[in-house]
Amino acid sequence: MFVEERKEKIISILKSKEKVTVNELSKLFNISKVIIRKDLTTLENDGIITRTHGGAILKRKMVKSVVLKDIEREDFEEKVEIAEKVVSLLKEEDIVFLDNSTINLIVASILQKNRFSLTVITNMLEIYNLLLENKNIKLISLGGEYDSRTNSFIGELAKENLKKFNPTKVFIGTGGINLDKKTLSTPNLEEGNFKNTALNIGYEKFILSQSKKFYQDCIYNFASLSEEITIVTTKNISPAIFSKLKELDIKVIK
Repeated sequence: MFVEERKEKIISILKSKEKVTVNELSKLFNISKVIIRKDLTTLENDGIITRTHGGAILKRKMVKSVVLKDIEREDFEEKVEIAEKVVSLLKEEDIVFLDNSTINLIVASILQKNRFSLTVITNMLEIYNLLLENKNIKLISLGGEYDSRTNSFIGELAKENLKKFNPTKVFIGTGGINLDKKTLSTPNLEEGNFKNTALNIGYEKFILSQSKKFYQDCIYNFASLSEEITIVTTKNISPAIFSKLKELDIKVIK
């Protein structure tokens, strides 16, 4: 096995186990501990892992800013998987809030051809435009201050307008999930305040997250994880992450 292949395998193992020892890797690859330590040092220098006594853990990533159009195709298969689960949760006459996330954009593209009788509230212009032609959907746009970075309306006016509604289900994207701190984070303060408002008014609260979001944080914590929140994620999240969610009594759909 080539060095780069071995390092990719180590990263894959860490995503499933969260931590690994030099002894385990040495036995797995049938190579010396000296070589494994060199691999781990390289991965640490690349900012991917953090060395621990006798092993390594994945390094949490800090995400400072996001432009939605730049990340639409990232993790696309995972996003489609999550979006399909979101649609399966919907029932006739639901009042649904979809926030400005790339997963909710895929949800909207599925609902565009769906015959459900729904009310959809959104602050994302692209979601609004996608659903305009579906006559089975009562569509509500919140207005407010337009944010070109996320193609959505945020700010105080959007937040106050959102408070006037009682959605049965809210679906919120997140920049990061920190299970040790029990926090949900996003790169933008105004956007975070808006997401927090949406969570507060929803009867059923859903956080949408690809597997990588469990290993990253953003600058602003917009909410705490609680038993009221359900995380909709992918079937490939690590057993360690799934186990920790269960320990915290957080409901998971994967």
